[in-house]
Amino acid sequence: MLRLKLEPREKRGALFELYIMIASILLAVGAMSVVLIIEGKNPFYAYKMMVLWAFTNPIGLQGTLIKFTPLAIIGLGLVIAFRMKLWNIGGEGQFYLGAIGSTYVALYLMPHAPAYLLIPTGIIVGSLAGAMWGAIPGILKAFIGADEIVVTLMLNYIGILWSDYLVYGPWKNPKGFNFPMTAILGKNASLPILWGNVHIGIMFPIVIAFIIWWVLKKSKWGDELKVIGDNPDVARYAGMNVKKMIVVVMMISGLLGGLAGSVQILGLQHRLQHGFSPGYGYTAIIVAWLSRLNPFTTVLVAFLMGGLFVGTEILQILMKLPISATYIFQGLLFVSVLIGEVFIRYKLKVVHISVDGGIEDDRGYTNSSS
Repeated sequence: MLRLKLEPREKRGALFELYIMIASILLAVGAMSVVLIIEGKNPFYAYKMMVLWAFTNPIGLQGTLIKFTPLAIIGLGLVIAFRMKLWNIGGEGQFYLGAIGSTYVALYLMPHAPAYLLIPTGIIVGSLAGAMWGAIPGILKAFIGADEIVVTLMLNYIGILWSDYLVYGPWKNPKGFNFPMTAILGKNASLPILWGNVHIGIMFPIVIAFIIWWVLKKSKWGDELKVIGDNPDVARYAGMNVKKMIVVVMMISGLLGGLAGSVQILGLQHRLQHGFSPGYGYTAIIVAWLSRLNPFTTVLVAFLMGGLFVGTEILQILMKLPISATYIFQGLLFVSVLIGEVFIRYKLKVVHISVDGGIEDDRGYTNSSS
């Protein structure tokens, strides 16, 4: 009897990983094509219009750059955590906390301050709010061994619902015709515009990517992060403070999530409102994995994912597709990436099962499973 068995790969080159990632993307595209065909749509026309609108049309390209910014910043924060094998799934909540912090500064703390003072303060407070949200699972992980996946996921809901409480309650704009949103921020709280609706925040991911690359590749702290991620016991034996590193890394990851939320509010939204994020924190997980945790590749993948958001939006107009098509594509992409990750780490091997339950090796000898 034959059975498939997963065995760890001893060698896996960068080129092999690239092939698997490309295959994962093609798998998601193929699966989405089936969905489009079932809906009676032409997948080739759909993908053509997505690419043309998102990357060649001036209005579409502006939208791609705007969506690229939060995706890249959150993704870079996740890269740091994932490098240490800390599975921060809380980018969405940290994003919301950053937005809340910056809105508080712009509307209530110092609404009449000059832009050169208000904007940096808003960014700092928003980033620190995200860092605080990241510190909570970091502390619980370091000192009581809590599962950071569960904690960060639950904190997403708390952060989103906290934002909803504010826009439906104490921060609700009394002149907003009962819509769940705050008042519009003053002009002194707006990031400078570079082109159309594209603000200066698009420069942040590029600068951050260089900083992260240098820290991970050239600094002692980056070496310690890698050692702790590979083997915490060896790191403790070498005298590294593993608990402190867990908290610090989760705070940095959360800080970048908060920075993304701050940039979104000050650069684009100009007010806090219900459901202002289309799921940037969750999509950033796909961005980080597709990039293979490389900071520069993260920036590129975030740009392409921003195009995916914008491309599916135009399909809602041209092909009457519902907004759920975006989430279906994202889900298919995420599942395909996970499947690809399995094949990167393991290889399939066919083994022969003997009648008595033992496993026959390549020479035909039976190894009893008992």
